[in-house]
Amino acid sequence: MAPVVPKRLEGRKVAAVACFDSFGKLAMTLLAACRREGAETTLHLLELNNRALSRRQRLEIRRIDPRTPIEKHNWSDLQNLCSPMAGDVDALILGLDGQRSRDALLQLHGAWGHSTTRPRLISAYPGILFRFALEGMLDRSGADLLCLNSQQDLSTYQKGCAALGLDSSNAVVTGLPILWRTHPRAEFPENPSIVFFEQPSIPVHPLQRRFVCEQLRDLSAAWPNHPVIFKPRTSSIESTLHRRHGEMASVIDTMSHQQTNLKLSFKPATQLLRKCGCAITVSSTAALESMAMGISTRIVGDLGVTETLGNHFFADSGAIANFAAIRDNPFEVLHNNRWLQAQGWNPEGDSRFIEALASRLQMAPTPLSSSDLGPTSWGSEAWQRTALSNGGRRMLSSGGARSSQRKRHHTRRIIRTVRDSVVGFGWLSKLLRK
Repeated sequence: MAPVVPKRLEGRKVAAVACFDSFGKLAMTLLAACRREGAETTLHLLELNNRALSRRQRLEIRRIDPRTPIEKHNWSDLQNLCSPMAGDVDALILGLDGQRSRDALLQLHGAWGHSTTRPRLISAYPGILFRFALEGMLDRSGADLLCLNSQQDLSTYQKGCAALGLDSSNAVVTGLPILWRTHPRAEFPENPSIVFFEQPSIPVHPLQRRFVCEQLRDLSAAWPNHPVIFKPRTSSIESTLHRRHGEMASVIDTMSHQQTNLKLSFKPATQLLRKCGCAITVSSTAALESMAMGISTRIVGDLGVTETLGNHFFADSGAIANFAAIRDNPFEVLHNNRWLQAQGWNPEGDSRFIEALASRLQMAPTPLSSSDLGPTSWGSEAWQRTALSNGGRRMLSSGGARSSQRKRHHTRRIIRTVRDSVVGFGWLSKLLRK
């Protein structure tokens, strides 16, 4: 009988903190990989003011790994929650957006001081790095292990670190975690559906969004024997990281009264993809999941290919098409699998992640900082001290994006608003400009 191979994280404790549903799913995916290797795992969902996750969103997170317990806390409790982890928890996953990753690192420095028994910090991103890619990676650069989607992301990160004279060895290419356990479908579904996956803030303009809705109506008329499903990113009462527009769902709902095969569905994306014959989106990560399952995938090209839309990420995928072409040929698989494998689909990604984490757990962690500041990838010590003294932790965690931190700026902003509203009124405008 072959000897039992010990699991790589046996006896270890791994926790995660997360805000928002997509980051919760990311954190749970990483925790599930750790639990399968023997670790004891816990997910802490941190609720922001008036932005709590809905029951549906929490259930989708729980489905990823029902054996990992979930605890709820407020974001304001982060430091008190994490302080006792030093010496007890081996690794902490930060399932947070860039700004809150910075904020968390500053708070954890205060919680753990210069402790050498602190948990190793792990950070990753739940989707495609198609805008502010380097900025997003540098926001998370204070982590001991930074999981990246592709070799291209790693190259960008290495160049950014090299320009600042920093070490980039904390980064490892693991592929997109949500694709780790995604495999091509064995069978093509009977009477397959056509599914459009919405994003909360893309397209930006109301006219663009109305155009997409009308094209979906025409698509459903062209294929009356196939369900054409509109999958909203969230319902109107649910929160997301990015501000959602939301009216597309109501427009589709109205159109569905006349076009009976046009439907709304809030089912999880993975569940919809099982019976999907064509997945359509502007630039959602669901497109990568669809491609990895071998499903015909189309990236909307009618509105152009731009960074604002995010569909420039898919420029070499072979999947960009306008709605006229989609109506003519929705079910043929056109995407380039080699492109997909280079941009995030790595079936061995969970093993690479576990290997990288186990390696870091063998080394004593270094103090987070020797100067009570964030990593120098956020700016020089002089800038960081200026930011902290003029706007506190919130100023530094925003990367300087918030220029109006002190009350003295409020009056200036009011004057600016009044001035701008009376431009063209001659002497009054001139007076206000003084």
